[in-house]
Amino acid sequence: MSRTQIYYDAVVEVCQRPYNGPVVAQLLTNMRPEAAPWLRRLRQNGVATLYSVSQFPTWPQKPLKRILRRPGYRRVFNEFDALVTNSEAIQEFLREIGVTTRIEYIPNGVNLQRFHPAQSEQERQAGLALRERFSIPADHQVIVVVGAVMPRKAPDEIIKAWRLLLPRLPNTHLLFVGPRSDQHDPKLVKFGGKITDLIETSGAGDKIHFAGVVDDVESYLRASDIFVLASKREGTPNSVLEAMASGLPALVTPYIGISPGIGQAGKHYQLVNRDPETIAAALASLLQSPELRATQGESGRRYVVDNADQNLSLDRYVELYEELGVMAARRR
Repeated sequence: MSRTQIYYDAVVEVCQRPYNGPVVAQLLTNMRPEAAPWLRRLRQNGVATLYSVSQFPTWPQKPLKRILRRPGYRRVFNEFDALVTNSEAIQEFLREIGVTTRIEYIPNGVNLQRFHPAQSEQERQAGLALRERFSIPADHQVIVVVGAVMPRKAPDEIIKAWRLLLPRLPNTHLLFVGPRSDQHDPKLVKFGGKITDLIETSGAGDKIHFAGVVDDVESYLRASDIFVLASKREGTPNSVLEAMASGLPALVTPYIGISPGIGQAGKHYQLVNRDPETIAAALASLLQSPELRATQGESGRRYVVDNADQNLSLDRYVELYEELGVMAARRR
């Protein structure tokens, strides 16, 4: 029995249990064309289905796979009553491959009660405590990266950029917050070796820190000075919005699936090419100018407060669930 069959058999079984009202099933797992028969069973059982497409697929950039996979994904996506995505670029891609079902664009939202600049002495002390844990002096500067250490996130390019900064700005630290996929995924052994070599030959390995998976990302953002995202493929990454909400200037490289949902490049965040020299130059400008960091950080924060409040996104989801609930009730 395949994992796909086990998973969707379980979904159907759960949705068939007796409930007082209509059932709306939102699926978050990676979607495969093989799931179509189970989606039809859910519909026959009176269940409304919704699928979240939050990351740009890998195969559209490979011409042969694009041709071979398009029909299967078009069919399975059209089995859903609605799709929801956090990226207008993904929405356009779905229409391009022939998806005709309803598609809702709902930008990601940020919990502003959690992600904000330090507002209390307790929050300031938490940031200082984190620096002390990693032996980062109070007068040193920290570039933070939030996300898994994996090829798609391009941590190697960020490390190369940081190495270029060291001769001019030797007190600059690099802080990675997220799982070490390069150390735990057997497929990434070679990539992990590359990361290790870049660190060991930098001459400043004590200034690169890996926090791993943490529950208090907001504290790590408050302990930092600049945020960087060099990913190659995303949707609307919450890590960018959360950093901006925390008052950090955000440096982003172009990626497949980039969305207006993170604001306007050049105003709310900096958009630079994904090469070490360009990233290093942009970082140097920010590191050497407290005024520039403050101005960009405040602009980004204001954007998130005005446009990316989690409550706005949740309201949109509630409306969508209610509409799908009416649809499910009619099927029963």
